[in-house]
Amino acid sequence: MDIGSTIHQLKIDLWDLNYTQWKTQILFSPIWWSYITIIVISYAIWWKLVDKRRLTQLLLFGSLVSVGRILIDIIGSNMNLWSYNIRESPFIPSPFLHNFTISPLAFMLLLQYTSSWKSFIIWNAVITGVYSFVLNPIMISLHILTLYKWNYFYAFAVVFTMVSVCRAVLVGTLYLEKKYQGVSSDNSVKNLSCQPAMKPLNTDKDKDK
Repeated sequence: MDIGSTIHQLKIDLWDLNYTQWKTQILFSPIWWSYITIIVISYAIWWKLVDKRRLTQLLLFGSLVSVGRILIDIIGSNMNLWSYNIRESPFIPSPFLHNFTISPLAFMLLLQYTSSWKSFIIWNAVITGVYSFVLNPIMISLHILTLYKWNYFYAFAVVFTMVSVCRAVLVGTLYLEKKYQGVSSDNSVKNLSCQPAMKPLNTDKDKDK
């Protein structure tokens, strides 16, 4: 049997083991239901807070963050730098909680409510720090996550850099869009700069005055 066939067979065996473990030990367990609940509540909160006028811009940024997170997880999982012991799906890495929910939703709101690169970087450091130095230890203590050749500082540096690069890509994309459209004033680019989405406080009664 050549190396390719051996690797293929090992992948089949690994999938069988992972799927059996997920189906018999994880699926419909209390921790699995807590994952599903967190996902649903997170999207509900995000939809309540998100600026609906900037959905295209924010969703583009969130998609970039999701792609970055998935890439990080694929590399880390395949290099055995860490592993998720509890997963919402049998896939490795399982993307729904961390890569499709927590990270993109949190950083989309960060983009929405920060008004400059300085404030974005500060709050990026805060959010990434909480995830790396608070949530990761909690997940390890609950046996949800296991770190092998990885640590909290690596996690902080990689995610912080990835999110900053995603914002830079978004800024550059909207700048080029404005340039090639020949638009003199583009609200999306102005908002990107990035003005917090604040609801107007004046009421119709104030206008009458």
